[in-house]
Amino acid sequence: MKLPIWYNEYKHLIENSIDKYLDTYLSLPTSAPLEQFKEVIKYSCRWGKKLRSILALEFYLTLSWRDFSSIKTDDDIMKFCIALEMIHAFSLVHDDMPCMDNDELRRGELTVWKKYSQYEAILVGDMLNTLWFEIISDIKSSYVSQELSKLISHAIWFYGMVWGQVEDMYFENNISQLNEDFLTQLHNKKTWKLIEASILWGIILSGERANIDIFKDFWKKLGLAFQVKDDLLDVEWTQEETWKSVWWEEKWFVYLTGIDKTRTLLHTIISDCRSISRHLGSEKIDFLVDFVERRSK
Repeated sequence: MKLPIWYNEYKHLIENSIDKYLDTYLSLPTSAPLEQFKEVIKYSCRWGKKLRSILALEFYLTLSWRDFSSIKTDDDIMKFCIALEMIHAFSLVHDDMPCMDNDELRRGELTVWKKYSQYEAILVGDMLNTLWFEIISDIKSSYVSQELSKLISHAIWFYGMVWGQVEDMYFENNISQLNEDFLTQLHNKKTWKLIEASILWGIILSGERANIDIFKDFWKKLGLAFQVKDDLLDVEWTQEETWKSVWWEEKWFVYLTGIDKTRTLLHTIISDCRSISRHLGSEKIDFLVDFVERRSK
């Protein structure tokens, strides 16, 4: 799926902001082992769709009526986008490890543990999962910073991504106990919690909190759609097309309902997302919804 110019502009700004932050943060001279570890940190944050931070940025821009050209890398919304990407990167680095998903390919490149080592993958994940606190603490309003930290923590901790990953690992080995309700709840914790944080705080930083209730179902449905699409990519696409490991086996929704019903489920969820996103009146959000359904990566 061809990405429009504006998407690449947003992505470029986010990537530049991450690079600028890391260059400043890692600028002090260190020992030889730590100099190599700086390379691991930067490698773990490279590439990717930047979908979550782009969602946050577009909700912020649309509701605050700001132009993209006015956004600076040290704006609060960009600090939030950097923090989001570091959280997402840490979760992928740890998920890819042999003790969990055992993936060797991510974004068309070797995963962190495969390129470097398992201990460096653990440590870089640990670092990114604490560094975001420092970034959020620099947000101008201490109240907003505290509120934002609590929300993101909830997206990660026991009732969020961690719980989802625990269930993911359990059902990998106990697939007969899995049903559609369990699977939906699992995906909600693993995927939509961070998408919820992205959209919710794009709205809050825009100053338009009254819009939160309108889009509450949107982030839930978009997060589920993203994961359902991942299930389809695992059986319909190749490693060369997806830039990551695929298993060519029926997993999760495809395992439970079959490939045709999974495609129908995805289309239904995406249609619901489009109905809700019309309230925003943003062609860019409409594109992002379509992107979740039609992506190959």
